[in-house]
Amino acid sequence: MGKLKLVILLLLGLFAMITFWGPNFYDGHDSQAHMVRLQQFDKAIKNGQFPPQWAPDLYAGRGYPVFIFAYPLPYFAAEGFHLFGFSLAVSLKLVLVLAYLVSLAGMYYLAGFLGAVLWGFAPYLFVKIFITGSLGVVVAFAFIPWFFWAIKRQRWLVAGIFLALWILSHPGKLVIFAPLLGLIFFQNIRQWRRFFAAIILALGLSAWYFLPANLELPYTHFKDFVSHQYQNDFVPFSRLLYSKWGTNAPGWGKNPLSQQVGIAQWLAVGLGLIFWRKTWQYLLVFSISIGLMLAPSQFIWDWPTPLQSVSTPWRFLALAVFTSALIGSTAVKLIKNYLLRITFYVLLIALALYGNRNHMRINDTRVYDQEFFDNYTGVATGWNEHLPIWVKSVDFDRLPPPPPGQLNTLYYPGWEVKIDGQAVPIWPSANGLIEFATPSAGAKIETNFTDTPLRRWAKIISLFTLSSVLFYCFRYRRNHIK
Repeated sequence: MGKLKLVILLLLGLFAMITFWGPNFYDGHDSQAHMVRLQQFDKAIKNGQFPPQWAPDLYAGRGYPVFIFAYPLPYFAAEGFHLFGFSLAVSLKLVLVLAYLVSLAGMYYLAGFLGAVLWGFAPYLFVKIFITGSLGVVVAFAFIPWFFWAIKRQRWLVAGIFLALWILSHPGKLVIFAPLLGLIFFQNIRQWRRFFAAIILALGLSAWYFLPANLELPYTHFKDFVSHQYQNDFVPFSRLLYSKWGTNAPGWGKNPLSQQVGIAQWLAVGLGLIFWRKTWQYLLVFSISIGLMLAPSQFIWDWPTPLQSVSTPWRFLALAVFTSALIGSTAVKLIKNYLLRITFYVLLIALALYGNRNHMRINDTRVYDQEFFDNYTGVATGWNEHLPIWVKSVDFDRLPPPPPGQLNTLYYPGWEVKIDGQAVPIWPSANGLIEFATPSAGAKIETNFTDTPLRRWAKIISLFTLSSVLFYCFRYRRNHIK
């Protein structure tokens, strides 16, 4: 019966993704950025850059360090599909569909069929998939339920691996899920050593990305563009109760996207209040997530904490929906009357499915052909936030050929310039381009983007951690076979 429920759940998930069928991508908020990034990711790999760090064609050919900061796992997964012959558009859609189905399966094992439906068929998930096109967020959703499942089963090595995959998919979701992580930690306080060991393992496995992505932020305009975005993005409570389905970003246009928690999800929370003695922990986390989306919480957001990197408070909908699914699945099991328990079980599932019947569709399709990529001059990020600090004024026009001693490439740590085989000092121009001593006529100029000591040591940490995990698994298997 359990396997049949899982099959039914996955079939429902495939049906929810039905509008993805077709060769072209769609016009979500971040769709264009992900298409451009994947095209540059593919180009970087085929040019021998592994893992990709520098996108050479962005910013009108000046280049852009987007892959130092952008979550890498979704693009590696999409690149895998692309190398098997799928187009860039289909590869991205396959990643989104696969991540969604893996998330449903994870929630099924964590919270049962009801919990999986309340999670997977919440308006917020369809907003992130079909409206905003949030690739990293959706891929992170694939691992979040599995991480909590591993903690619940006290499979600490597996938990560390899933947490590493979560970090490599979208580390920002760690900040959003911090209240639930704290709750789970205190529930497992007697296992605190293993809990911390899982976190250290995850950080070690993801260090090759996580360390440079955080420690190199001061080299960019990230804080200038992102750290104050939250001030205008708090959500009225009425919109959390109900808000119409729209396609524009909140606060933009006359058709903003929905920010509702969901009818079935609110009912699940209401049911949880009846059994509050058994569900109070999840109710507390749910309340925190709701509170952090409301304007009165601004004084908390004003503190210099990782919250400011979240940028938009309504992203805490992810935590609200996740905990509402846990509340609903727990509360229904506590109903003693069998007929009443089945009634609520069916009602919550029916409301989740029926309430989202019109939310399972993409925006208009869009063709991203080679001409589009050739003419693209942007940076494939929302706020130009990873432009190096040496860029003083933003200009997306293509530059004429540079004078001697300058390159039409942005200055950034890691660039190396050689003249006739000898490395020479470089420095940023007035607006952030690479400059160096004027070479003699006919000199051979070579450029290469290399690892800094930080990136090199981050890779060594990850390789050492991965080797240790593989060695442990080998020893464990050999001892148990004997």
